[in-house]
Amino acid sequence: MNIYHILLLFYPIVLLIITFFGARVSRGKNAPDYLNIEQTKAIQAVACVAIILHHLTQHVTGFGASYKGPVTLLNYLGYLFTAIFFFVSGYGLYISFLEKPDYLKTFPARRFPSVLIPFWIINTLGVLLCALGYGIRYNLSDALSDIFGLTLVNSNGWFIVEIAVLYFLFYATFNLIKNKDVALSVMCVFVIALIIYSSLRGHDAQGDKSHWFKGEWWYNSTITFSFGMVYARFKKAIERFCEDRYRIMMTVFSILTVIVVFFVSAYVVLRFGYYHDHMYSLGRRDEIITLIVQSVSCLVFVMFVLLLNMRITIGNRVLKYLSGISVELFLIHGYFVNRIFSDLHMKDFWIFAIVLISSIACTAAISPLIKKITAGVIRLLCREKKYNDTLESEAARKKHERNVRLFKILAAAIILIVFSLTLIMTFARTIFARSEYEAEMNKLRNAAIGDEVRFGHIEEDWTIPGQERIKWIVIEREGDEVRLLSKEGIAGSYYHQKHEKVSWHNCDLRQMLNSDSSLSSFSKYEYERVIQKNGDMVSLLNPGEAEELFKTDEERKIDITKVAEAQGTNTNKITKMHQWDMKGYGSSWWWLKGESGVNEITAPIVNVEGEVVMSEKYVNKPGGAVRPVIWVDCAE
Repeated sequence: MNIYHILLLFYPIVLLIITFFGARVSRGKNAPDYLNIEQTKAIQAVACVAIILHHLTQHVTGFGASYKGPVTLLNYLGYLFTAIFFFVSGYGLYISFLEKPDYLKTFPARRFPSVLIPFWIINTLGVLLCALGYGIRYNLSDALSDIFGLTLVNSNGWFIVEIAVLYFLFYATFNLIKNKDVALSVMCVFVIALIIYSSLRGHDAQGDKSHWFKGEWWYNSTITFSFGMVYARFKKAIERFCEDRYRIMMTVFSILTVIVVFFVSAYVVLRFGYYHDHMYSLGRRDEIITLIVQSVSCLVFVMFVLLLNMRITIGNRVLKYLSGISVELFLIHGYFVNRIFSDLHMKDFWIFAIVLISSIACTAAISPLIKKITAGVIRLLCREKKYNDTLESEAARKKHERNVRLFKILAAAIILIVFSLTLIMTFARTIFARSEYEAEMNKLRNAAIGDEVRFGHIEEDWTIPGQERIKWIVIEREGDEVRLLSKEGIAGSYYHQKHEKVSWHNCDLRQMLNSDSSLSSFSKYEYERVIQKNGDMVSLLNPGEAEELFKTDEERKIDITKVAEAQGTNTNKITKMHQWDMKGYGSSWWWLKGESGVNEITAPIVNVEGEVVMSEKYVNKPGGAVRPVIWVDCAE
């Protein structure tokens, strides 16, 4: 461990100092401010910053692959801080339901805008960043899908989607079922069902955006939402029990937090995990073990935090400010971690500093506007317009109407700007597509076997403005038709999402390659030239072709795009062939096409050494690179 690894501890230490600076200790009894709204917001603010540190640690350690000292442990603990958010949400909903008359009547108008408006506005900014800053080409449907969260341009937005679903389930359940305890029980069943459903959905293999309820982050901390509601229901009894046995409880949960949370949980993720190979050969055993351990860890950690808060009341100016912008900060910081500063070449200590400062500064700048828009939407939906006939009420009514008009104008302006920019980007792509297509076709008509050509666009590197033209190698020619193989691994994917025997004809990868999303890489002119062969417009090489087209194993090795690597495509940074010189050569394994009519549990690949291997990888093994193959008609 070097000095730079030690320096990274500066950030969690500063967070601890900020958390407990100015804290008040209540001796011998529960603090009067325990779990009030100011305390829960302050706790969420601390959790929000901890989540940013978690994501930064994942970034600099390559998700734990590179050891960066003790701070590396944060790579495995992000779900615990998300559990705080779920607990506070469940607790807050049920406490409000119990204490506020007619809470459910205004629930949709108040609760949904409070999370969805910031989500939509920040998504809009994300789309503009991607389009104007990185040159990503959007059509109108893709832009609207990203803005409204049907696809997640900001992967951190998964939490907002899930919490909105839980809000809806809460509202529906407690409206339909009048018995509070029965409704609570049903709601807990819904949460368990959501966890199971998300688990069965598997991991996301659909490109560089996140999709709903895919990946363990959708469910490994969700259990604390139920815990929050149950805690609120039995709050007085739980507090009395803990107060009478505080020292014992605090000792037990301190030990459990250290052992279970910080060591057992990290060990289980590394030993078993959600991606582990054992999961494929032993059903879902490893995934279930990991989920159970992490769920228990969430409950233990949240209870430890609650016990601390029973005696320690936190609060200072920094926490108060952060608590007011925590939702926006949670959503915004991902752009700085994953896009804007994703390729900074400097010491990790300064990467942490730049991302934290930039995220907080950006949030501070736009949060007031977001809050004003959100408040305006809530006032408009609640229709709180009960005025008397006095002059004062008339003035208040006119002021309210002016505010409503201003809000409508602002909302219309934002929609118009987004719509106009989307149309401009779409129109610009159409103008340039024709001339680019003609140049491509001229090159293809004169290309020889082995030549490199360009055809279509895909996002290869987020740090370079615009989508890049796909690089292909000409591998076959039949008259006016040429067959192209992508030069690089342009994506990462499963062969098939489920662990089951499957043929090429029925596998998920074939469907993905021939989907509208995949084919949108080609302009309308290019699309008309792509030829369907054996039912596929886009396919892969089969093992025989991979053997025949390349003379040596070395020639079969490939590079992958930065986007493919970011999607989780396996990269063997130092292959066994080059370990001796430590030059850091890299190679990735890539999928081949299995026999069409034969169902197999494995699929053929070219491994990291360039060897064609028939049965090394299970079909649902993530991380394989994809080298598509297409036929193009070059006739004039």
